[in-house]
Amino acid sequence: MNTNRGKRHRMKKKEPMSKAKAGRAALRIHSQISRARISREYLLRCARMALRHFQRPVSSIDFIFISTHKMAFLHRQFLGLPGLTDVMAFDLSENGAPLEGEVYICLEQAKRQAALYGESLASETARLAIHGVLHLAGEKDATEAGRERMRALEERILCEAGRSK
Repeated sequence: MNTNRGKRHRMKKKEPMSKAKAGRAALRIHSQISRARISREYLLRCARMALRHFQRPVSSIDFIFISTHKMAFLHRQFLGLPGLTDVMAFDLSENGAPLEGEVYICLEQAKRQAALYGESLASETARLAIHGVLHLAGEKDATEAGRERMRALEERILCEAGRSK
């Protein structure tokens, strides 16, 4: 879900686990979960490919792995919805400025979904990162047609990036 509340709401983060440039965009991975095993290179490769869907310049996107408790809190605080979701995206940019975004990914939910769908954790976390980037690019999934379009884009990007097994 892409949410812009007009103010920064960054949560306290640990130091970046990885940083890469996508063109001029800085892509960073952070984890608030100790000993999190994240396939950084694959996730960043997929995120860079998803950036092709942007019509505006991108300054930076932070991918932040959080617990179920923190994700449920964000879901309730910013969307007013109870319960858990897997990914949330926030556009923190000022009007007219290059995009600065944050994509929060619930690692425990990603693990559950990977097992449920028979995917590797690397593919599922990359899919969630792509999903967040697509929301920041303006893609919507509130309708069945929107969900199908986003799912097709996610699948295409995962395949182009060499889906991780």
